[in-house]
Amino acid sequence: EDPAALRSHFGSSLLASVVWVVVAILKSVPGIEQIQKDIAKVKAEFNYTEDKDLKGPDEKDRDTPDSRVPRSAWMNRLTGIRPFNSEAPVSLLKAKGFLTPPTLHYVRNHGLCPQLSWHTHRIDISGLVDRPMAFSMDELVRLPTVSVPVTLQRAGNRRKERNLIQKGIGFNWGCAAASTSIWTGVPLRALMKHVGIKSQEEGANWINFEGPTGEVPQGDTTYGASHARGAMMNPARPVMLAFMMNGELLHPDHGYPVRLLIPGYIGGRMIKWLTKISVTEEEGESHYHIFDNRVFPKHVTSKDEATKHKIWKDAACTINDRNMNSAIWAPAHCEKVSLSQSAYEVGGYAYNGAGRPIHRLEVTLNDGHTWRPAEIQRFERPNEFGMVYCWVHWTVDVPVRDLRNCFEFAVRCWDDSQNCQPERPTWNLMGMMNNPWFRVKVHDVPGANAIWFEHPTRVEPNLKHAWDKDRLHLTVDGQLPSPGWQERLQKEYSAAFAPLPLEQQPLDGEVYNDKARFLRTETVQTGATAAQKPAPSTGIEVSKEAMSGDGSLTNVGLKVDGRAQCPHCTQRFGSEKALQQHFKFIHDPNHHQED
Repeated sequence: EDPAALRSHFGSSLLASVVWVVVAILKSVPGIEQIQKDIAKVKAEFNYTEDKDLKGPDEKDRDTPDSRVPRSAWMNRLTGIRPFNSEAPVSLLKAKGFLTPPTLHYVRNHGLCPQLSWHTHRIDISGLVDRPMAFSMDELVRLPTVSVPVTLQRAGNRRKERNLIQKGIGFNWGCAAASTSIWTGVPLRALMKHVGIKSQEEGANWINFEGPTGEVPQGDTTYGASHARGAMMNPARPVMLAFMMNGELLHPDHGYPVRLLIPGYIGGRMIKWLTKISVTEEEGESHYHIFDNRVFPKHVTSKDEATKHKIWKDAACTINDRNMNSAIWAPAHCEKVSLSQSAYEVGGYAYNGAGRPIHRLEVTLNDGHTWRPAEIQRFERPNEFGMVYCWVHWTVDVPVRDLRNCFEFAVRCWDDSQNCQPERPTWNLMGMMNNPWFRVKVHDVPGANAIWFEHPTRVEPNLKHAWDKDRLHLTVDGQLPSPGWQERLQKEYSAAFAPLPLEQQPLDGEVYNDKARFLRTETVQTGATAAQKPAPSTGIEVSKEAMSGDGSLTNVGLKVDGRAQCPHCTQRFGSEKALQQHFKFIHDPNHHQED
């Protein structure tokens, strides 16, 4: 609402006037008492806590039109003062749990936050409907409503990892561009029934959504998306026009007074500050619908290349449903853990798209050779169609000595079709849908009986934005020892995964394997040489004669100068018995390595 008008009407107490207006609006929503009672029950079940550090508008917005918008000073601003694009410290998301307060929920704005009023806002509905009309908010909320918890996520979540391979189109996001709230709104199916959407035989194939004029700088200055009728009207997916978030009116940054909410889709397909809906025979032509939210093949490295290949409108490159992803939020980047501690609870989040569940999560300490199953905390119950639309949280207890003895650990998730996250990143021009294993490196704290952990990236602008700084390892001059291992090793990381034109791509991928292998085994660089960890003690006494040819216990029986050589490979052994065992488990077709 308009702060100046409120001051004029209510006097100097702006806060009191805003509260009065909000309460009056909520009271005008039919059934609001039951809605808020049901939401309060869910919030209590999951120990929901508000953003206790919120002090109102952020000081950074003082001299901007956004000065009226309450914002948390903890939010990491990713594109300067404006537009407001931000994510919370991932450790703070962890602390808040299943449900995210509105002011700690990630924000993607393309311009200034529109200043709209509940009392004057209208949603124009036109096109292939029997009863074109303009809905006021008071008229909209008289239709049936639903409340469901839904995780929203940016298609650019974890984009900084991709941009460190090669800068693409789009600014850096860390791993906190995902948040969960309880959304209340009018089901789109109910609204379309009310206005009489025509049949597909009559050409009603696409439903188009637009925000207010002047919201964005390109195209016709409206942000829009065009969605297939079948997806929008699917009863298994509770698509809605949301007007409440966690039991309160929408926060301005999240679309006040009304937004499109599509469970399972990427956030960029859900129009905030919804102003227009049209039903058409052909897919819409909104600038941002076509020229944003796409995944192109790796060799397409510029907008001109995309135009040359005529793939801007290729449906095969369009993002709607999000992909599966997971990340580690415990330990935090640069967190320090004493070696006297027996175990550490590694943890994080995971989500999937299209209503499909995350079935399992696993953590590896040896580059994927073996995996430890994680405990999954599920918050929502599947709907009547078996669909789920929220993230899960996961944990796994790992002995600290095991963390000390590994170079890095990683997480991956699986869904109900046994799809899993890829091991390696695949670069694309827009840096979207980045979901390789999330890898954290482990280092010794110099001069201390402790280890510290290194995330791939961080987006905090300075140490003051580290929410958990009391637990962090700092250098002697009080700084973080690393900006993230992918940034620290940016040259090597880019060499391993950067795109090449089709005509320059090598037939032999071993050179890439070698580069990627280095990234997985190095520790902190000292000069030009990687400072490798000393081999950990196993607690087992082994005679020199029993050691393998490379002096390790891991490969006992493999003698570099052994007299018995395998006829099927180059390995040599110190005894015929060892050779026979090798043949049985490696080359014998009647046995499997799993035996």
